[in-house]
Amino acid sequence: MTDIAVINYNPRLDYQAVFPELAGRLHVFSHHELKNTEALARYEYVENCEAVPYAELMIRRLAREKPFTHIITDNEYDLERVARMREDLGIPGQSSASARSFRDKVVMKEVAGRTVTTPRFARLHTIVDLTDFIDECAYPVVVKPVKQGGSRDITVLRGEDDLIEFTRRAWREDLMVEEFVEGRMYHIDAVLADGYRFVASSRYLRSCLGVFSGQNNGSLQLRPDDPFARRLEEFFDRVLDAFDTPEAGAYHLEVFHTPEDELVLCEIASRVGGDRIPALTRATYGVDLHAVSLRLMCGLPVDPPPAALPAEVHGSVSILPQGRPVRIPGRPPFPWVRHYEVNEQAGPDAVTLHSASHLCFVIVAGADTAEVERRLFEAEAWLMANLD
Repeated sequence: MTDIAVINYNPRLDYQAVFPELAGRLHVFSHHELKNTEALARYEYVENCEAVPYAELMIRRLAREKPFTHIITDNEYDLERVARMREDLGIPGQSSASARSFRDKVVMKEVAGRTVTTPRFARLHTIVDLTDFIDECAYPVVVKPVKQGGSRDITVLRGEDDLIEFTRRAWREDLMVEEFVEGRMYHIDAVLADGYRFVASSRYLRSCLGVFSGQNNGSLQLRPDDPFARRLEEFFDRVLDAFDTPEAGAYHLEVFHTPEDELVLCEIASRVGGDRIPALTRATYGVDLHAVSLRLMCGLPVDPPPAALPAEVHGSVSILPQGRPVRIPGRPPFPWVRHYEVNEQAGPDAVTLHSASHLCFVIVAGADTAEVERRLFEAEAWLMANLD
């Protein structure tokens, strides 16, 4: 019989809906208080789940009584401990080495550099490592934690004044530096397994770092028959060729397209993309990235990916918290707006903490990327005008 242990992160995941045939055999430990958990074999909300070892201890103890066939997670920050449990308990799935190669950005670029272009980079142990790198590569450079996500704690050093200011902060032991790459950033989102392949390409509306200077964030999909989308998919395949990958998995890759028409890897993660990416994918392709990837990881059947071209593509823009009380705007009055949502958790004085921070967001539809982009800017302008 199939018993599955889960460390959950997405607060909207409905495990009874994702695994209707196995709900009574799911043991779920969650970062959030989930709904619709009555039929699960076990469900626990674990406060501060990412930082405390309780879920791992309990899964290991439960496995003594009835071995699990699978241990899964939808959380990037749990990938390594879930992989460690699998190896210790003899359960198939992504290995610890594979998980680390996607989680540690230095290891990631060392691996990916075998098959694609990456920025120059170095792990930082002391300030001398940073100054040596700047002497060799020149400004600007990007300093960031090796295992953080959502553009958290990233610093761009553009000159000596930035460097001096950076040295006034507490030094972290988990830093790396890389050269700053000019160009638009695209993302590729995929689910791969034996007999299953879904790959979709999109472009970020603006730089993910722009949120820290007050720029609203978002992304817009490329049509799958766009020649550049096919070029991005080929780049994605070359990146994955360098990695040890599990039999089934989800991936989120970010890549720079430079003014010289070169593709340069930013990062790749072995998990579903965050922010609005799953919602955009459902709207255009009818593919639930979370449900499909989790079921495939457990060897369960899924519907085949769509073969026909989509009738329309979608994009989203998220309005940043303003750091002050504002009037929450209503739904923009345009027929091509497909979804509008307010972040009920954002307080009146909320500020931007990461690239997914938002006060509200909107999803729009269009015939192609250019039309979606025009509509995103129109919806954004309307929302910003109605904040005050």
